[in-house]
Amino acid sequence: MSDTDEPASKFIDQYKNYGRTDAILQEERRQRLLDKQKRCRELELDAGRPGLLEELETDQPADESMECQQNQTKQKKRIRIITSKLFANKVQQSEWMHERPDDLEQWLVRPCPVGQRCLLVFRQRLVIAFNKRGRSIASIRLKRALRDAIVLDCILAKDRTFYILDALVLAQVDLVNCDCQFRFAWIESKYYEHSLGELFETKTANGKEGFRLSLLPSYDLAHHGALETCWSQYPAFANGTPKLDGYLFYHKESHYVYGKTPLVVWLFAFMLNDVLKLPAGLVNEQYLSDKPARYTGNYAEYIEEFDRMQAKRKRKPRAKKTTQTMDTTGESVDDQPDATLWEAMEAAPLDSDDDDLRPKEEDAMRQLEME
Repeated sequence: MSDTDEPASKFIDQYKNYGRTDAILQEERRQRLLDKQKRCRELELDAGRPGLLEELETDQPADESMECQQNQTKQKKRIRIITSKLFANKVQQSEWMHERPDDLEQWLVRPCPVGQRCLLVFRQRLVIAFNKRGRSIASIRLKRALRDAIVLDCILAKDRTFYILDALVLAQVDLVNCDCQFRFAWIESKYYEHSLGELFETKTANGKEGFRLSLLPSYDLAHHGALETCWSQYPAFANGTPKLDGYLFYHKESHYVYGKTPLVVWLFAFMLNDVLKLPAGLVNEQYLSDKPARYTGNYAEYIEEFDRMQAKRKRKPRAKKTTQTMDTTGESVDDQPDATLWEAMEAAPLDSDDDDLRPKEEDAMRQLEME
């Protein structure tokens, strides 16, 4: 706008958010949410409101016979998909990290593999994975029956492993209203104490390779040694399998929120130095070089373009089979069976719905379902 042009509005300086950046707004929402959590915990205790653990105890468990059945006459696998209202819209989702938090030492970070977010529900001898809409995507038999219900927030990667991010219920404790630092310590303790990683059958009912369960590491940003361990190792996962998607940052005092929360934020690995302003050499150079051509170091501009591309993809009619979307490797994803959207777009921090999946991606997911 030139010096002689009239401003868009004479009252622009009176707008509620005039001059306030996304980072400032996010920090304000973060503080409001922390204050609200403290008030809500007291109110819920006073009101005696049932938590997720109580809901689980009153909810009817799925019949174990829902797992894949073989039609003896047609020799064709029949898949029974169930939808649970109890587990719909209960996955915690992150926001972008718009600026380095002033209290970085109050955060924990987990490396996240590429995959699909889901809730993993353990009941007796059956485990069912539900997507964000509460639709079952996989069923697994356990080697032994469990007495208590378990609900884990996981990422299902292409190597058929459920990687544990968080937990909602574990060892008869409702963790939703517990702070993140306690949840992570409780998860690690009970994971090894109850040998959760060894519960899954190694083979499915039809003889295929079974699923696995693994706990993702967490690093306390208050300790410099933890930063070096987290970001100097390349690749993040042994032999580069699964592929690293990015990092989730959890505020130590955050509760588990159903939906988006500013107390859990996300960054791709190539954005770490630009956003966090870390000392030189702390982040492995390979992470910084593995960046898309679109990324020039201006992370705010990249975030805006990424969100715009995601919104554009969601608006496209589902019948259209050829779509091009922005990925994080600098390569275009153009209707390739191996570059499925459930892998590229279901990972944090995105909140795409499963209805966005194209037919080929749906076929890829069906191969995992209910084995």
